[in-house]
Amino acid sequence: MAKWEYRTITIKYDKKSKNWTYALADTPPLVGLQAVLEAHGARGWELVSLYPDHLEVFPGFGKWYIEPAAYRATFKRPE
Repeated sequence: MAKWEYRTITIKYDKKSKNWTYALADTPPLVGLQAVLEAHGARGWELVSLYPDHLEVFPGFGKWYIEPAAYRATFKRPE
């Protein structure tokens, strides 16, 4: 039976760069959702799920807009 190692990360939206970012303490931040996914894939991680972790609500003209402010990504790889 295969054993798996799991990792869950939070990818946040940076309003200054207007892009998704993920940063660790010892490395420069990854900018762009594609860059985050490719960096983990290059290390052998397979994306299992990606879903909104935090939502922001904005009022509009007669409407409310709901947009994700962060995503939660879960990866797995064989141990």
